[in-house]
Formats: sequence, C-alpha cells, structure tokens
Amino acid sequence: MGNESNDAGTEPSQFEKNRFFEGKLMTARDMRTEQQYHAGRLELVTRQTADTGILSGLAVRSVEPADEGLAVTVGPGVAIDAAGRPIVVETPTTASVPEPEDDELYLFVRFDEVDLEPVAVPDAGGPRSEPESNRLVERFELTARERPPDQRAAPSVDIEVDDDDEPAAVADRLMAASHTPHHSETDAPREAAVYLGGFERTPGGTWNALETAPQPAYAASTDLLLGALADHIADTDNPHQTTTDAEPPTPELDPAELEGIHERVDYLQSELSALKDRHRRTATHLRLRSLDTTARRFRSVADAFADHDGTVSKAAREVARQAAAASRAGAGDEPASYRSAVRELHAALAAAGDDLTGTAREPTVDRYLDAVAALQSTIEADDPVVDVAIALDRVAEAAAGLERLHSVAAEA
Repeated sequence: MGNESNDAGTEPSQFEKNRFFEGKLMTARDMRTEQQYHAGRLELVTRQTADTGILSGLAVRSVEPADEGLAVTVGPGVAIDAAGRPIVVETPTTASVPEPEDDELYLFVRFDEVDLEPVAVPDAGGPRSEPESNRLVERFELTARERPPDQRAAPSVDIEVDDDDEPAAVADRLMAASHTPHHSETDAPREAAVYLGGFERTPGGTWNALETAPQPAYAASTDLLLGALADHIADTDNPHQTTTDAEPPTPELDPAELEGIHERVDYLQSELSALKDRHRRTATHLRLRSLDTTARRFRSVADAFADHDGTVSKAAREVARQAAAASRAGAGDEPASYRSAVRELHAALAAAGDDLTGTAREPTVDRYLDAVAALQSTIEADDPVVDVAIALDRVAEAAAGLERLHSVAAEA
C-alpha cells in the first residue's frame, strides 16, 4: 500500500486477494493486489489492537541552526502511526526542516516511501517507456510545524461493579463498554504522523525543549502495561493513592461478619504471597537468562570474527567469559549482585566496541555502541534491575547483528 494519505481512521473495506491456478498470467496489477491484501490486513489489525505513538527511542537529540533552516537529529527507534504502519529509524539521523517564523517548533516523524533502482521498461513494437522504480523502501520523513498537535482524549469507560462480581464478568463488561467508542474506523480522520516534541528559540538563537509543549506521543507497549499491572498488584497498601483519614472510624461489625472478613484477608494474603514468590522467581530467571544470552551471543561473535579480526574476537570472548562466570557464580540470584556484575561487565562491552570501527559495517557498529551507552545510562541512573537486564539483552542483540566489513572469502 502506498503512502497515498497522511490521515488514518477511514472506513474499512472488504479485502480482495488473488486466486492462483495453473496457467494464470501474472501481471503487475496482480502483484499489487497481493501486496495490498497483506499490508491492508496487517495495518487494519494494528489500528484496532495497538496504540499510536513511539514504541522505543526516537529522542530528539538536537535542534541547531543550519545554512538552510534547522538541522534536527533524531535517535534510532520505532513508532506506529495512526494508519497502523511501523516507522523505523535505524540509526541516528539528521535532517533539515524549515525554520519557523515564530519562536516555537513542533517536530513529527511521518511514514514515507522512496523509489529505488530505476529500470527501463520496454514498449513492445515502439520506443522504450519512462523508467520505473524496481523497489520501494519504507522510510520516514521529519516534518516541523508551528502549532502543537491536537491532544488525544484519554479513553474513559464507565461500568458498575458490585462487591460479589467475578473478575471474568467485570472484564467482559469492561471490554463491551470500550469496544464501540474506542474501536471505530469511521471516526474523523486522524493525523498519521507521530509527534516527537516541541522546542523554542532562545534569545541567543539556540533551540531548547519547550517545557509547556505536549509530551511526545508514546504507545503503550506490552512491557509498559505489564510493568504497570505488576506494580499495581504488588502495592497492597494503597495502590490507587487514595487519601485516607488519619484515624478512620471504628466499624461496627458483629462477630460473624468479622470472621468472614478474617477468612477473606487470610485468602488474599495467601494469594499475595504466591504472587510475590512468582514475581521473585521470574525476576531471577530474567537476570540469569540475560547473562547466559550475553555469553552465548558474544561467543558467536568471537567465532564469526576469529578469522577476520583477532582483536575483536578476543574482546568478544572476554565478554562471554565474564558473563558466563557471573552466571555460574549466581550473580543473578539477587538484584544487588546482578547490578554489580553488569557494572563490571560493561567495561568489557565498551572495550569490545572500541575495536569494531573499520572491522564491522558502520550501521551495525552504531547500533551496538548506542546499546552499550543506553546500558551505562541505565546503570548510572540506578534504574530498576529489570531495566538493567533488558538493556543488557539489547546489547547482546546488537552484538549478534554485527556484520563484518569484508568477508573472509573476499580477503582471500
């Protein structure tokens, strides 16, 4: 599907797909139908089930005056626009936007497609037609505006819940109440571009983040929702931060009612104890898995670069050795020991990155160095241990994606 509109939220239509049979003559129209069928179905499901906005990254790193307009640098990341299309920024990217007349600027990232590989198209019995693009690459475009984006209204669902309602019944009513108002494709079209942030011009001519600007549009990822739910369940004292009286009145209950309350409290305490135990075991597994995954992937990097660059291979093997040793020593059993082990491992990860320039392809090196820097920021910020484990996993994933600059066969 092409980038025919910058709006989303149009009424859906039935999907049409090819029917294949022996001897069928395939034309460009058939191929376009095949692409539109798969892309259209995926985008419709994404619009109906996923949020719109930034999933990860896409931080605006700088806004600086340039010869023509402003030079805006955006970090790598992923977003979902209101049409259900993924927007991927693979590496830190700098693009020019027009300088506004006023002193406020609001930045957006928009889905775009770029033509690649122009090829000549023969015209039977006549001259050649105009060249056509052989490929389309899905990319992005940075845009700027002088007015803030329209604010999305937070969804509001009003249902009645009785004390004796079963959780499944409440969930059913909640889904039914939210279905109609929040999953309609026939609403007024929405802006498909994803908002990144607002900036203002200082008296000195520089551009800084605008404190009064709306926050960037963040999508609610599975990790975010799971973390919020876990925090809510684990906070048994006052999960809704409800204001209570310093000395609540003494309830007047008969012994029979008190006995029933005690039984319910005992049951809830038992359930809470089981939940906390599962949470502890899950967190321990996550920490151990991150160390084991790091060791395994860096051993693979060491093997891949063994005949290509001995220095990189040696550095990767040292990372694998330290991660495996920390796992065997039980560093993942407790948060404090795990944080200390990752802090020591970070030095080896950074050292491995210093040797990659000129040996691995630059985009893959940049992804690795960004992941190592993000891990360092997470450690220094004293973020929760689960965030440290996730950051370490991203470093290992970036290492697995390193590509050698020259193959062994080419060097031979």
